[in-house]
Amino acid sequence: MSEKTINIIAEAFKVIPAGNHLVKQDSKRDIRYKKLATYVYHNAIKKNGLHLSSNKEGVAVAYVIDPKNNKKTFGDYINDLKFAFGVSGIKNAIAIAKRQKYIKSQRPKNEPYMYWEFSGVNPNYQGMDSATFSMAELRDKVYAETHDKKLPMYSETSIRKNMIVYRRYGFDIYHEWTMPDGSTMWFLKYDTLNKENPIKK
Repeated sequence: MSEKTINIIAEAFKVIPAGNHLVKQDSKRDIRYKKLATYVYHNAIKKNGLHLSSNKEGVAVAYVIDPKNNKKTFGDYINDLKFAFGVSGIKNAIAIAKRQKYIKSQRPKNEPYMYWEFSGVNPNYQGMDSATFSMAELRDKVYAETHDKKLPMYSETSIRKNMIVYRRYGFDIYHEWTMPDGSTMWFLKYDTLNKENPIKK
């Protein structure tokens, strides 16, 4: 297990809206973020979706989902319970489940696709040349894999500047959702079959 990678994921979640939604904000906040990061890390490994920049300062999680073969196992339900007790808190877990159900309902139900779940850079490198390099390299890796597999790619974001970046690299907004807290979530799709890879080789 890479402690450095988990720490990068944990710190990245602390500064994005998704982190506040997923993590119970109490005296155990830092421990809960670490557990969330560990959960994301192991899930990415399991799905062969962990991507690291060559300098190991950037992390992306992107993997193939086949709705027809994406049934939950007993182990998945155990992990959900661990998440509820250790990360979100029981009360918050119910709201998260409803939110995730709606999000997943907007994605394909019968065809496989690439799902870009997360990306982040070591906060000590934010704003530096190496941070830009790390994110560009991760972006290139994910796009290359998506084009090689000839699958559409989906993602969501509630951060406007991230939505603009997604659009810049070929994603289209196919749905907008006003969440219960009043903020907007943008649902994005990259139509691989009808677009050339925007990343120059």
